[in-house]
Amino acid sequence: MEAIYARQSVDKKDSLSIEGQIELCKKLAGEDYRVYQDKGFSGKNIKRPAFTQLIEDIKAGTIQKVIVYRLDRFSRSIVDFGKLWEMLEEYGVEFQSVTEQFDTSSPMGR
Repeated sequence: MEAIYARQSVDKKDSLSIEGQIELCKKLAGEDYRVYQDKGFSGKNIKRPAFTQLIEDIKAGTIQKVIVYRLDRFSRSIVDFGKLWEMLEEYGVEFQSVTEQFDTSSPMGR
């Protein structure tokens, strides 16, 4: 199954809503996906309810790919992202960003 993860800390005029993020991610997702969303949570740490559930589902083996609108929706901390990246690799989970050229499903992306 694929996972779509969307996060928005606060509503701003110049930021894309969670709903908008999800719609863009759906264009890259297959038919079998689950949406995880955290509204009102900062990306500077990983203590977010839906994010925690996503990690648990990855570790349980139910998620094969994570799709995000932008990398900073997943994590704003380089240290956290590095640890998360290692965990994704350990569990064989692909990662794709809609707006950045970041797609680990190909050898070039890895």
